[in-house]
Amino acid sequence: MKPSPREIVFALVLLAIPLAAWSLEFAPRQRRQEDLKKKIAGKQAKLDKLFEKKRLTGAIGDLREQIAEGKEAVAIFRSRLPDEKEIDQIVREVWRLAKSNELSPTSLRTVPPRKGKQFTHFGGPHGEQPVLIQIEGDFNGLYSFLLDMEGQSRIMRIRELQLKKPEETHTGKVSATIEFSIFFERKKGHPEWTAKT
Repeated sequence: MKPSPREIVFALVLLAIPLAAWSLEFAPRQRRQEDLKKKIAGKQAKLDKLFEKKRLTGAIGDLREQIAEGKEAVAIFRSRLPDEKEIDQIVREVWRLAKSNELSPTSLRTVPPRKGKQFTHFGGPHGEQPVLIQIEGDFNGLYSFLLDMEGQSRIMRIRELQLKKPEETHTGKVSATIEFSIFFERKKGHPEWTAKT
């Protein structure tokens, strides 16, 4: 059995229909889908970048807030640090505090800074001036004096406190030697620390 020409033409037409459908419909649709997928991927990448920028911008905003808070804290501490010139005013204030608490200051003097016992760097922008005060009076007055020292707006640190009471009396009188440090801010043009910065 030989196929007739009519059957051959019919078989060719049947074969041509899927080939035509593939080349005219399915192949262009597949290309369009691939192009759309590429566009979607590109837009998704842009979206990811925008979200990352937004996240970074939010983080930068948070950093700005933290920097502003840090600047406020520095300003508060700076206001509590006197200039080097104001140390004598603070020493006079300590003397006045002792007198107001009914104590008798017998000696008040600055002592040279000791390198091994300081909290501040010797050549840095902040300094520490040790002061030695010897006072006598009632123990309650000494206690009030120490509370007043703690309540001062300036930053001070008591390094050493030696208490002595007279051996023959029980009147509540004491004599104390107090070494405390006054922290201060050096001048901006101070030669010790401008050479190092």
